[in-house]
Amino acid sequence: MDVTPPTTRARLLRFLVLALAVLLALLGAAAAQQISEHRDAAATADHARLEIALQGLVHGLQKERGLTTGYVGGVRQFGAKLPAQRRATDTARARLERELRGRDDAAAASVRASLGRLDGLTAIRRHADDGTGAFQETFASFSTGITVLDRLDLGLDDVHDVRLRAACRALDILGDAKESADEERAIVLGSVRAGRFRGDDYNRFLQLRAARLAALESFPRSATAAQRRRLDAALGTAEAERALAYESVAVHADGRLAAAAIPPMAWWESMTSADDGLRAVQISLGKDVEERAAALRSAAQRDLLLFVLFAFGTVTALGHLALDCVRSVSTPLAVLAQQALEVAATRLPRAVAAGRRGTWGGHHGPPAPLAVPGRAGAEVLHVAEAFDRVQRVAFDLATEQVVLRPAPLEDGAEPFSSSVREVRSATC
Repeated sequence: MDVTPPTTRARLLRFLVLALAVLLALLGAAAAQQISEHRDAAATADHARLEIALQGLVHGLQKERGLTTGYVGGVRQFGAKLPAQRRATDTARARLERELRGRDDAAAASVRASLGRLDGLTAIRRHADDGTGAFQETFASFSTGITVLDRLDLGLDDVHDVRLRAACRALDILGDAKESADEERAIVLGSVRAGRFRGDDYNRFLQLRAARLAALESFPRSATAAQRRRLDAALGTAEAERALAYESVAVHADGRLAAAAIPPMAWWESMTSADDGLRAVQISLGKDVEERAAALRSAAQRDLLLFVLFAFGTVTALGHLALDCVRSVSTPLAVLAQQALEVAATRLPRAVAAGRRGTWGGHHGPPAPLAVPGRAGAEVLHVAEAFDRVQRVAFDLATEQVVLRPAPLEDGAEPFSSSVREVRSATC
C-alpha cells in the first residue's frame, strides 16, 4: 500500500511547531523563575514591615517590664509611670495586629500564635497593682513573652540578596544587644531596693552584659558604614555613658547593690535613654531593610515586565518567520507544482498540436514561463527557471519531430498521439 509522503508545508509546520514548543518551554521556565523572584521580593518587603511593627511591640514590653519589675521590687515612684507605658504597649500591639490583617502567610501565622503568649499580661498588671506581684515571676513572665516574639523566624534570614541579608542580620544582632541591656535594666531595678542581687541574678547580670558586648562587637561585620555610625552616635551620648558607669559599679560590687551608688530613678533614666537610642538605630535598620526589599521588588517587577515583553516579541517574531517561510517556500512550491502539471498535461501538448496543424495563433514558441508568486524564495525561482528550460527543450524537440514526420491524413491520428506522448515523456 503506497503511503503519500508529507508535503513540504507539513514538514515545515512540524519543525516550526517543535521549535516553538521548545522555545515556549524555555520561556515558561524562565518566566516561572522571574515570577518566583518577584514574589520573594514582595514577601520580603511585607516581612520587613511586619518585623518593624513586631519590634515596636517588643520595645514597649521591654520598657513595661523594667517599670513593672522595679515597681514590684520596691521602687514605688514607678507607679506613676506605669499607666502611660501600658497604653504605649497596647498601642504597639494594636499597630502590629493591623499589620497582620489580610495576611495568611506563615510569618503572619507565627506572629498571631505568639501573641497568644501575651494573654497573661493582664494578670501580671493586676498583681503589680494590688501588691501581690513578685519580682521573679514578673520578670520571667515578661521575658518569656518577649523572647518568643523576638525569636520569631519571619523569613528575613533566607533572602538571596547579600545586602538585604546583611541588613537583616545587623537588625537581629542589634535586637539581641537591646534585649540583653533591657534585661540588665529590669534585674537591677527589681533588686536595688533589696541591696543586693537576688539568687543567681548576679551571674545572670554578668552573662547578659557579656552577651550585649559580644553582640555589639559583631555588629560591624554585618552593618554598613552608615549603620555603624548611627550605632556609635547612640552609644556615645552622655546618658549612655552614665548608664555604662552605673553598670560598671554593679559589675564590681560583687553582688551588692547600694541605692546610693546606683539610684533607681537615675539608673532607669540613663538605661532608658540608651535603650531609646538603640531603638532609634533599630528603626533606621528596619527602614533600610524595608527600602532594600522594596527596591528588590521593584527591580523584580521591572525584570518580569521586560521578560514578558521579550517573550512576546520572540514568539511574535518566530510566528512571523514561520508564516514567511510558508509563504516563500511551501505556497510557491504548491503553485509551481500545479502549473507544472498543467504545462505537462495541457499547455505543452496543445502548443505542439497547434504547431503541427500550423495554427500557432500568434504564439510562435513554447508555452509562457511559469508564473511564480512574488514572495517566492530564491530556491523556488531557480526551480521555476529550470522547469522553463526543460519546457523549452521539450517543445523544441517535439516540434522538430513534427516537422520531420509526414503529416497524418486527419487530426487525431496515431502520429499526433505518439508526439504528445513523447512530449510528456520529455517534460517528465
